[in-house]
Amino acid sequence: MVESFGGGVFQSVRQICNNLPRDLFDVYLIYSLRKETPLNWESLIKEDVKKIYLPMVREISPFKDLRSLFGLIGLIRKYDPHIIHLHSSKAGFLGRASAFILGKRAVFYSPRGFSFLMKDTPYWKRSLLFYLEKIASLFGGVILACSYGELSEAKRLTSRVELLNNAVDLKEIDDIPSYDFKDGKVRIAIVGRVTYARAPWLFKSIALKLSSPSVEFLWIGGGELQEELKGSPIRVLGWLGRKEAISYLKGIDIYLQTSLWEGMPIAVLEAMACGKPVVATDVVGNRDLVLHGETGFIGRDEGELIYFLKRLIEDRDLRLKMGSAGRRRVEKEFSIDVLIKRLVSLYLKGVAL
Repeated sequence: MVESFGGGVFQSVRQICNNLPRDLFDVYLIYSLRKETPLNWESLIKEDVKKIYLPMVREISPFKDLRSLFGLIGLIRKYDPHIIHLHSSKAGFLGRASAFILGKRAVFYSPRGFSFLMKDTPYWKRSLLFYLEKIASLFGGVILACSYGELSEAKRLTSRVELLNNAVDLKEIDDIPSYDFKDGKVRIAIVGRVTYARAPWLFKSIALKLSSPSVEFLWIGGGELQEELKGSPIRVLGWLGRKEAISYLKGIDIYLQTSLWEGMPIAVLEAMACGKPVVATDVVGNRDLVLHGETGFIGRDEGELIYFLKRLIEDRDLRLKMGSAGRRRVEKEFSIDVLIKRLVSLYLKGVAL
């Protein structure tokens, strides 16, 4: 079940739905829609996944949330699943409440970035969101943290926590051809929505200081704060199909992640899978993926980010070395095969309880 059906959450849910072994599981997907949900999302998820629409809203809305809760209770009664896996905070709360009411024991919750870590939210609201997560954890279930940083945050809520790193499908990425820019410029890019969480003002400031006839900055995506990028040399590509976005990602030289908070960013994993060095802000998720000085650099502020970017811009061999190290790290720890093997083990353990 998922409410936040877009971006990295969508990609993670899609991968799980498509890759769970069918000799062990029948897969049902309960979802709602967001404006960032891909228009062709149904074609990206295998036909044998039963897709069930349930209206849910992102914000706290007692009336709408109660309606969604009753709807979910009805669906769980109808389909009687052995395992319930919840993705994102709203689905996590409603799903655990429903499972508790109906006596379901094998329940798993993947926060994919706790809402109480959002820095664009007032302190009082973050405190409320934290205590709502605390209440939801009393309903039971196991939290599946997508990074060591998220694992640490989850342990503030409950002792029932397991690590399940995010992952990418390497074969899918490898089958997509690289975009050929042809002009020899060093290109630095970010992938995702232009939102507060990605700090577009920071990306813009860095681009203004480092752009030149030989260095270009790209934002692969669009979003509500796109106006923040105006008056800068950043080339905004807008929303692209997944294959086209990956093609551009494979054609760049350096990946820059300016996020203020994360769970574990799929875009960074995809950049590493494409063999790109990553320069990223020092936040949960980023620092779980990027090995400083080995697969890229972690910067504590704008000055450090610029310093590390300059090193990579000026040293092609360093870019290739770090990019190759990042690819090897994904192959070893963050491939879809590793995730599915771990998830199946957790599912079967949960059913046996």
